[in-house]
Amino acid sequence: MTAPALSYTGELGRKALHLLALVIPFSAWAVGMPGALYILVPAALVAVAADVIRAYSESFDRGIRWIFGALMRTDELPATRTTVRLNGATCVLVGAALMVFLFPLRIAVPVLVMAMLADAAAALVGRRWGRHTWGGRTATVEGTAAFAATGLTVMASFSSIAFGPAAAGVLVGAGVEALSLPVNDNIRVPVAAAVAVVGCEALIMGRPVTLAPVLSP
Repeated sequence: MTAPALSYTGELGRKALHLLALVIPFSAWAVGMPGALYILVPAALVAVAADVIRAYSESFDRGIRWIFGALMRTDELPATRTTVRLNGATCVLVGAALMVFLFPLRIAVPVLVMAMLADAAAALVGRRWGRHTWGGRTATVEGTAAFAATGLTVMASFSSIAFGPAAAGVLVGAGVEALSLPVNDNIRVPVAAAVAVVGCEALIMGRPVTLAPVLSP
């Protein structure tokens, strides 16, 4: 079954749902490590399992479409028994679990919040006012500008990352968000932005960051 293109109203609803996911990074910060991983990893695995089941069970797929179909993009709704496709909400959970595993919470939380809000701004501004695309891509210059402006504003509200590395993370995240890549932007954008923050802290500020801190003795 071919799903119609997501309407702007559907995009608003989708981004509103994604903004509810802001509870994920803030809860991770409140719970701390390793408790955040104990919650996020199982949640991500359950979400992935649901998408796998959806790919092979027509009845389960119909239920998902009935509940969430209006908020899902066409490529998230393939016909059953054709391919496994992770939806945006699943990728949010996978991205959050990966971020919390790879980076200290002082970096993971601000970058996740930034990516969620800036991505929403880019999508809504790009669809409503976007007139200039990046080459043959669907991303627009206006959407990328909204991402950068929102991202810088968000990162400025956190004190755990200095402005220079924070700005580098936002700009790298904006660039990666505009690219057409096979990895979902809910995963690639925060990870790329956090890598930029870590790189700047190490190279410019002389502050190396331990990756996967939960594994450190």
